[in-house]
Amino acid sequence: MKRRIIAPLALAATMLFGFGCASTNDTMSDTTAMEGDVTMTETQEMAGTDTDLDADVDVDADVDADIDTDMDTDADMSASISMDALSMENPVSIDEMFADVDNTEQYDVLELARMNPNLSTFISLVEQSGLENDLSRLGKFTLLAPTNEAFSKVPHDKLEALLNADNKAALKSVLQAHVLPNEVTSAQFQNNSQIQVGENSYIPVEVGVNNTNIRIGGAQVVKANVEASNGVIHVIDNVILPENAQDNSTIGY
Repeated sequence: MKRRIIAPLALAATMLFGFGCASTNDTMSDTTAMEGDVTMTETQEMAGTDTDLDADVDVDADVDADIDTDMDTDADMSASISMDALSMENPVSIDEMFADVDNTEQYDVLELARMNPNLSTFISLVEQSGLENDLSRLGKFTLLAPTNEAFSKVPHDKLEALLNADNKAALKSVLQAHVLPNEVTSAQFQNNSQIQVGENSYIPVEVGVNNTNIRIGGAQVVKANVEASNGVIHVIDNVILPENAQDNSTIGY
């Protein structure tokens, strides 16, 4: 069956998205630099859909239907979050994050993220967007979690717009770029590789010697491999925004 990739940045109102990773020196294929490349069937399961897709399915028609459904749901969601209600500071040092948690693997990913005050803004936005319900349908996954201070680096007007109740689809799209629907440890990231976020759109991954200084879409991993019962958290120092993505033509394809 031909692989079909749905771009989360373009289809903000759906959870039908896939991530893969490919070296810039290789053509995108079913074997990637990260394990557990996502198929269309797996992305359907994330969205709570059991219907199988094949190569002849009209994906755009299905997407339109999903968008209409989500738009109705968004209309019933809560009001906008005030900028003043969000913390833009890290209460604890990065080195001390999760140091007070005994056996992090006894907690699930979101439960563990809620336990650290440095991630309070990120968790608030996950809850506001409705992404939490979608993540509950995943098996193991990877969370690229921006700190509170990471959100302070987002232009004020852009962040304010994302917090508006009318823009929950756009907020959800941004947050989706911080989720890999499989467990990826820092050792699995490869230099000059990419995370696919659309059919022709990728977030670049840069890795230093001995898997140090990992940068994903311009965000640096400042604390890696916080293990949870259903995945792993990598704490990052910037928010991955749509403009961090690159087209094929800009990265050697």
